[in-house]
Amino acid sequence: MKAKLLFLVLALGTIAFASESGGGATDILPRTVNFLIFVAIIYYLLADRVKNFFKDRSESIAAKLESVQAQLKETKEEKERAEKELENAKKLAAEIVETAKKESMLLSEKIKNDLEEELKLLEKIFNENCELEERKMVREVVQKILEETFEDKNIVINEKEFVNLIVKKVA
Repeated sequence: MKAKLLFLVLALGTIAFASESGGGATDILPRTVNFLIFVAIIYYLLADRVKNFFKDRSESIAAKLESVQAQLKETKEEKERAEKELENAKKLAAEIVETAKKESMLLSEKIKNDLEEELKLLEKIFNENCELEERKMVREVVQKILEETFEDKNIVINEKEFVNLIVKKVA
């Protein structure tokens, strides 16, 4: 088809130049025909290349647009995942704080109970030591009285009086 068009344009060009008469006519018609022939030749030679260039250009723009859209979609998905992870992290942090509070309360209760138990034990030990010291003092007093009584030769005491004397001193 292009070959027929080119042949037609060349034929018209030769016909237009053949009919030219030499007398004072303007040369607008031959110039117009020459211009049309030039345009037809340029179109014949460059039309496919220009079409392919614009076709390739539009395809590359479409491919870039698709890649940008895919990247945008991927970015949105990553954003949603990050937001979900953030929410999970916030929930986990709240749970950790709550657990830490509970553990601290339990630990403080345990320490308080342990201290109370230890205080009771120390008080019991103190009371036992006081009783022991009191018995020890009673023994020492009884021993001292007995030593004084036995050392004194002037005192004659029978058994009954001796027991009464000890009971009085101890009481």
